[in-house]
Order: sequence, then structure tokens, then C-alpha cells
Amino acid sequence: MTATFLKQVFDPFHVLDIGVWENFGKLGEVKQFPKESVLKEANTTEKYFTILVEGSGGCLIWKKNNFVCIDMGFEGDFLFDFMSFTTQQPTPIEVRLFDDSTVFRISHEVFRQTFNPGNHGERMARLVAESSFISKQQQQIDLLTKTAKERYLELLETKKGIERTQLKYLASYLGITPQSLSRIRAEKI
Repeated sequence: MTATFLKQVFDPFHVLDIGVWENFGKLGEVKQFPKESVLKEANTTEKYFTILVEGSGGCLIWKKNNFVCIDMGFEGDFLFDFMSFTTQQPTPIEVRLFDDSTVFRISHEVFRQTFNPGNHGERMARLVAESSFISKQQQQIDLLTKTAKERYLELLETKKGIERTQLKYLASYLGITPQSLSRIRAEKI
């Protein structure tokens, strides 16, 4: 299951033989966590390259007595503090699971070993970086060109499990209040 899952996650970016994903899958672990688990605390260094197998989560920053959701992940999405993982420096980002979740993760130390010749680690890291950049840039474009309702409806269409995400996180990610999101949800019905 792990090799097939990893291949499905990466194939949209670059198709590699299933054998690559079988080897990559052996380097990590599949682990289950309960709702609201913190995978990385704020002001610490990211230790894991993580992909959501099931469930959802997000990257949060504490601002004015509340968390602001700056990124969200669902099944098949990367969910880790990429900047901290890459630089191995602490950041103010907290990585939290929004519901009961299963993740595939590889420690930083083991992931770096995949950079050895023939292991495809550098290519995978580049693909993750490109994916992250494209996603962030699209998020910025959407914030400037689409209404909150349009962004919400798009998330409903493209992200499995979003309906289980707590209102406060989803509203924060969309840049609106929970009350505004409740009105949008009511209009949709």
C-alpha cells in the first residue's frame, strides 16, 4: 500500500518506477495520530517529512491570542514545516492534525540519506519544493481574485475530508471569520 500510495502522490509531478517508491516507503513509517495532535510545535525544528495518508491538518501561526491557519493538507498532501525541514532551523509554525489521521513520515536524517546517488532524494525534494511553491502562489492568486465563497466551494470539490475540518481552521485559512463561513455554508445548502 505504501509504495502505491507514494507513487500516486508523486506521479502528477514526475513519474518514477514503482521500485523507487517501494525503496522510499521502507525508509519511513506509517503512523496514526488522534485529532488535535501537534506534529511540530512552534519555535522548534521540523524533524519529519510527512504526507497525509488519511485525515487532515494544517500549518498554524499564533497571532493575537489565536492561531492563523496558513496552510492545510488533506489525503495525499504534504504536511510539514518545509522551511524548517530544509534549513533545520526553528520557525514559529505549528503543524497540527485537525482530525484523526494516518501519516507516512520519514525522519530528516533518513531523508537526507536518499540524496545519495541513485536514490532519487534530490529529485523528490525538488518536486516537493516545486509543488509547495505552486500551491502557495495559487493560494495568493486565489485570495486576490476569488471570493471566500468561491475558494470554499473549490476546496469542497478538490479536497477529500474537508467537511470534517473544524470551522475555526477552515475560516482562518480562507481569511474570513467563522461566522462568515457559517453564512457561506448555509447559502450552499
